[in-house]
Amino acid sequence: MEINAKKFISIMEVNFGHKVIDTPIGEGIVLDPFLAFIYSSITGAGYLDNPLYPFTVKGLTKLFYNAMDYKFVTGLFDNTTLKNTPCQLAKAKEYLFSSKKIIIPVEFSTELELQSKLKKLIKASADPATNYIIQRIEISKKGNGMEPFMEYLTCEIVKEEGFIVENQIPLTHSTGSPDFGGYRLKDATLIIPNKIHLLELSLLRLGVEKGFKKEDRDWLLVGEAKTSTNEVKKQLDKYLKTGLFNEGLEINPSKLKSASSYTNLLTIGDDYRIKVIRKEENRDYVDPEKQCQYIEWLRNYVKYYLLANLTNDEFIAYYLKITKHPISSQEDVISFVNKLSYKEIIDTIKGVIKNGTIK
Repeated sequence: MEINAKKFISIMEVNFGHKVIDTPIGEGIVLDPFLAFIYSSITGAGYLDNPLYPFTVKGLTKLFYNAMDYKFVTGLFDNTTLKNTPCQLAKAKEYLFSSKKIIIPVEFSTELELQSKLKKLIKASADPATNYIIQRIEISKKGNGMEPFMEYLTCEIVKEEGFIVENQIPLTHSTGSPDFGGYRLKDATLIIPNKIHLLELSLLRLGVEKGFKKEDRDWLLVGEAKTSTNEVKKQLDKYLKTGLFNEGLEINPSKLKSASSYTNLLTIGDDYRIKVIRKEENRDYVDPEKQCQYIEWLRNYVKYYLLANLTNDEFIAYYLKITKHPISSQEDVISFVNKLSYKEIIDTIKGVIKNGTIK
């Protein structure tokens, strides 16, 4: 299945019940601003604040270059400073969380054609342009450039199984970045929400409300998405051979029957419903010692997204309150955060929301 604008609308409506509305350049899907923010961060779809370069969250909220390491990418943190957190982005661009958003899938062959359509939308619409988010469908590309959309669908479906989910997960330079990761962390159960996108942990202060699901064991899932080819085995092999993951997931809208001999499959049926086809017997590729080290890193990894609910001034005040000395390096930040418990972080966020500052 090659996903075009019409199929995009059907997939979003059939699977998630999103409202469909007409716009001057075609049908669109209505999302609340929090879901829209997550959508943009995964797919790269842009808010129409500029027809030449619509603003996207994608790439702004990364954390580390590699797994089991603590070297910051310029994203949530810039050296020792909180930078592109949702709270800070919301101050800089008030439209992000101000109203419902309309995602419009726009087919085009050239950038000039796309810009012409976007200018038409801005001119003809009574709504503010920033209420629109543009999903690029590049019909000149194989698969229409829709692999990130498949990553989004996978996150939406798999999170309901009790996973914290994200796309383009950090692993290692030699292994690459898997398109999808899902983490069940039993130690986090009933302390931090699961069934959630990782980035949503940094949206708690802005009003995101998520539930909890008790987990009895750690379980890790890795996935690779393709839209223009059926061949994902080679890349999934590399991920599974790390010994870190319990399951592999092929993500492909066109492969309807089964995955490879050892992995599960997420695909889209002729009725536009997303299907997860699991093997009756799943091989376990885990190296217990390596996975234990990875899970320890993951437990710390999510702490940074929770702390992104604080402003930079609040984070500095919290650091001073605990350590009694100022931050002087990335190592100071990392040592501090990794020693915190989930409860300490959650209590701090609650205190900031209630009192407005660190006491």
